[in-house]
Amino acid sequence: MGLSSAGGAGHLDPLLYPWDPPVASGVMDGNDFRPLERSAGLDEALAQASAPPLEGRSLVVSIGSNSSADVMRRKFANYHQPVSAVLPLVRGQLHNVAVGHSAHVSKAGYIAAAPYPLMGECTAVWLSWLDDVQLLALDETEPNYRRIQLDGEACPLAADHGERPEEFSLFTSRWGVLTDGDGGKLPFLDQPALFGLLAGSGTGDLLEEGKSVFDGPPELVAEQLAMPSVQAWARDWFSSAGLAAPVDFDGPGAG
Repeated sequence: MGLSSAGGAGHLDPLLYPWDPPVASGVMDGNDFRPLERSAGLDEALAQASAPPLEGRSLVVSIGSNSSADVMRRKFANYHQPVSAVLPLVRGQLHNVAVGHSAHVSKAGYIAAAPYPLMGECTAVWLSWLDDVQLLALDETEPNYRRIQLDGEACPLAADHGERPEEFSLFTSRWGVLTDGDGGKLPFLDQPALFGLLAGSGTGDLLEEGKSVFDGPPELVAEQLAMPSVQAWARDWFSSAGLAAPVDFDGPGAG
């Protein structure tokens, strides 16, 4: 997931997506980040920041740039009404979910992360608990994703501080996830490595089309991908070249 053009993504190098998460679980408080102390719980940390407790907040699991405190600050700062800059960010492990790439290009010129169900997989994630306005602000920045509810029994989630939530939200791509063209879903990669794979994907004329955009210096590829016309082309190409697979979380555990 990523920033919209209004979210200041131009100030973040698209080749470094998804940017850096915190070094430890804690609470974002404006420009500060306070790691959790072993003896302190999240509610205590929120109280120290004069913010409402976990009760009444919505738990959202991040597998991409929403794990970055810097990204979340930008998203909140660019919303059309005041948004609290206090947000818990806690490391965790999510089971039966894997991470690849969404079959679209973001406005800032990178190909964002996207989850898909995979039994037996265990993925490192970040958990955030958002108040109502924070959740509205976050939703507005994710036009290419839909936020679904997952069941902790079907997709067990374990937070670093020991909690095992019964349900939580997760953003899934409206465009599906990228594949190798033979049905295998591409793993999550850094942007230059992903560009290299896509330059060799497709067949015949479709292969040449892909090479014309993805085969070259990563800086030049990202510059091209930041163009709306190229983004529209890429989304269509992923589909026509057989590189996009739908994602179905609508079985047990999805809301």
